[in-house]
Amino acid sequence: ELLPVTGEGHTRWEGIGTTLVDSLDTLWFMGMKTEFYEARDWVRDHLSHDKYSFVSTFETTIRSLGGLLSAYDWSGDTVFLEKAIDLGDRLVKAFDSKSGLPYAEVHLHSGSARNEPWNKKATNVATCGTMQVEFRYLAQVTGKKEYAEKAERAFDVLRSMNPENGLYISNIFNEDPHPSFINQYSTISFSSGSDSFYEYMLKVWLQGGKTESKYREMYDESIEGMHKKLLRKSDGKGL
Repeated sequence: ELLPVTGEGHTRWEGIGTTLVDSLDTLWFMGMKTEFYEARDWVRDHLSHDKYSFVSTFETTIRSLGGLLSAYDWSGDTVFLEKAIDLGDRLVKAFDSKSGLPYAEVHLHSGSARNEPWNKKATNVATCGTMQVEFRYLAQVTGKKEYAEKAERAFDVLRSMNPENGLYISNIFNEDPHPSFINQYSTISFSSGSDSFYEYMLKVWLQGGKTESKYREMYDESIEGMHKKLLRKSDGKGL
């Protein structure tokens, strides 16, 4: 990965080229084809996801899997699809919990999955609800329905929890068949741990051609709940 100030690099993200892969689509639509194909060659010749370590399910899905799939979608180069399938097969095992809500981390080599060591019994709603776009698209281009089914099941489980005003407490016990919020009095926000879940309600609805009404209904309820319960105006100017 790139250290932007010094221009040097490091491998704290397990050497899977996260910065490079996450930037592929930007290179393409900015017309930087020389740099794009240089990066493509690195992906083809050097990128391996067979790492003996746990990675963040959420971050690796949206940055690495999403980066590879968007590069494939723009360029049509099957190098990216082949790497995406390999990574998707490793990440999808995170959904194999009793509740259907994904574990926060997955071991890229063994496929074992777990929640983060500091929060062993729970995951957060951003992890559960911010992988559907990627796995649904992977299912579409491969014909392998399992990718979409497992990701969509997580969304259905979240929907069934039916929180008041569509506002979700961030942390959820996900190891039991019937998941529950950690504390009904916990803080609710649209910040870290929750934010992208609300985005994906709308994005999944758009991805499906605006035909899957349940996702739009979830989004509308949550945004209305935000305006009713979370919106505050400053004193004086009322901003």
